[in-house]
Amino acid sequence: MRTVLALLSLAAILLISCGGDVLETEEEVPVTVMVPLPQVITETVVVPCRLEAASEAIVTPLNPGRIVDVFVTEGDTVRAGDILVELSTDQQYSGAVAASAARLEAARAVAGNRRADLQRARRLRADGAVSETEYEMAVSSSASAEASVREALAGYESARSMSESGRIQAPFGGIVTRVWAREGFISSGPLVSVTDSGVLTAELLVAERHLPFLSEGLPVVFTTSHYPGALFSGEVSSFSSSVDPVSGLVPVKVQFPDDSGRLRSGMTGTATLARETSEDAVVLPVRTLLRGDGGEWKAVLLEHGEARIVIVEAGIMSGSVLEITSGVEPGDSVIDMGHHLVEDGSAVRVVER
Repeated sequence: MRTVLALLSLAAILLISCGGDVLETEEEVPVTVMVPLPQVITETVVVPCRLEAASEAIVTPLNPGRIVDVFVTEGDTVRAGDILVELSTDQQYSGAVAASAARLEAARAVAGNRRADLQRARRLRADGAVSETEYEMAVSSSASAEASVREALAGYESARSMSESGRIQAPFGGIVTRVWAREGFISSGPLVSVTDSGVLTAELLVAERHLPFLSEGLPVVFTTSHYPGALFSGEVSSFSSSVDPVSGLVPVKVQFPDDSGRLRSGMTGTATLARETSEDAVVLPVRTLLRGDGGEWKAVLLEHGEARIVIVEAGIMSGSVLEITSGVEPGDSVIDMGHHLVEDGSAVRVVER
């Protein structure tokens, strides 16, 4: 009996000492995987945006008169020469026409000088003889002079139409944005505001760190709550090479061509600039990555049934996705769920999502 008990005890000891490794098998961690394919990723900058008309004319009579009829309402689309308002004509307007014509000629002369200054500044800029600030001042002065010509032309056309029939006409095609004229009242101020519907502009303010990526022609998309889901494409027309001393930001001018006629001056929304684009990129959701103690990004790959943790180099970030410039190749199996539960070399088992 003692012999039997001794044999059983010896067997138990051998089983514990020699067979433990056989009984203790590593449990496979259930995971899901994704296979990244080359795609395009764009880093964007989103800033508030308020649209302005590229050209705006506030039609004001040079001499008062009684308003006989108003032919437009706010939001109407008009063409050049369309009748906006009709006034009673019980006096001569020849003096007003002559005065407005003189103002128009003066404005055209100033605009011609400013254009010449701008061309000279452009040549000197290419030779490095003028600073960016001086060049930008020349651009601004030329644009201001051109705006004065448009305003003077609108006044001349208004005075000429009134001298002939008392009918106020649209100086150019566009959208009626404001109507102050009321039938039966005396015209003592602005009557109608018309803005050019072809192109709208906006000035954006972006952080200084984006300055190296700015360029003329950079794509911009405008969105507004007035048209949910609609995207209006535009581009950067110019930008300052220096930071605004008041805001500490960089002014960027953009323009949005609008053939649909849906955009209006004064409309607000957001502008999204495509700062940098990378094509044929490996892109992973940030949630699939790990952060190392030193702040480095890590991805977990599936290789031969085991997890392999690799350090990756990051590129463009857009929203919740990140470009991977090295460490992961197109076609690799990346563990995207369960990657927090494994260590390098852990056995894993792929499950359905």
